[in-house]
Amino acid sequence: MNHEIIHIATLKKGLEIRHLYLKKTGPETYQWFDEEEATDVKGITPEEAIRLAKRHWNLYPIQFLNCGKRLTLPERDEHGGNALFHQMALSYRSFNGIYYDEELGHSCIVKDASQEALEHLSHLDNPR
Repeated sequence: MNHEIIHIATLKKGLEIRHLYLKKTGPETYQWFDEEEATDVKGITPEEAIRLAKRHWNLYPIQFLNCGKRLTLPERDEHGGNALFHQMALSYRSFNGIYYDEELGHSCIVKDASQEALEHLSHLDNPR
């Protein structure tokens, strides 16, 4: 089954670099996948799943993708919060960068995503 990617992390095991994908697999289930294989690491929110991933893979350097800052509109908070991959994707795929966040109930925009995050998005949008 193909689930939407919520967030992405990179895990380094010695010389090997693995990509971990957080996906929504149920109404209140966010589960990490090592490439395409499901892991036992899951939470009821993306934030919990990220926290549990840090704990689970604490012996290895794990780095979460910098997907920029999510700003809410129309107030446009000055600092914003860290954006998840799927939020960045919605913003960068829209014609003006603005998307409606169902969970927040506000329009949002994501700014300053890393080049690595944009490359992942481009690869997903244009698979080879």
